[in-house]
Amino acid sequence: MTLSADSEKLTRGHKKKARTRQQLLDAALKIYAHKGAGELALNELAQEAGVSNGTVYNYFRTKEDVLEAVSLAQAEALSHEVALISTGVADGAERVAIGIRAFVLRAASNPEWASALINIVRYAEGMRSALGDYVRSDIRAGLKQGQFDYTDEEMAVSLLVSGVISVMIAIVEGRYQAGNDRVIAAMLLQALGMKREQALLVAEKALPVVEKRDD
Repeated sequence: MTLSADSEKLTRGHKKKARTRQQLLDAALKIYAHKGAGELALNELAQEAGVSNGTVYNYFRTKEDVLEAVSLAQAEALSHEVALISTGVADGAERVAIGIRAFVLRAASNPEWASALINIVRYAEGMRSALGDYVRSDIRAGLKQGQFDYTDEEMAVSLLVSGVISVMIAIVEGRYQAGNDRVIAAMLLQALGMKREQALLVAEKALPVVEKRDD
């Protein structure tokens, strides 16, 4: 009984730490959205999260630590989200289009999140690398399948990431219009070497629906 009680107490402790850490990451994201990633101060983070300064230092020693943690969490969440939508899709160009549109549509539905992500990408090389690594396999698939025709993979990756970020900036500035997710997807597919007519067909495809689980 003692071992069981100790184990349960330890589990509760881990869950509480995880919740507090997520609370801090969420608070940091809000600060990034309104002030920029370079402006975060740990005491301000504590205030935004509703915790003591000491609590913040239990998780992060510097604002760079916070940025790295938020960047990693966002990159993982975004990659997981797009991977779910793309499950079962083998076509490289279609996977690229799904990723582009999923990012843009999420940003359009939550401009504050988009603003935070833009500020994170400006300061966090790790975030840019993580996003680039995610699309790399898809553009390679498109090249192998004869859909794309580019000469430099790194430039192709940078083109996609920069293109999506540019649309997110337009969203934050109020210049986004419904349907622009398909427009930018088609344009970026063409930039990778796809013929215009084919790119438009791929970009106009309905996004796959992820079935919700009840568990």
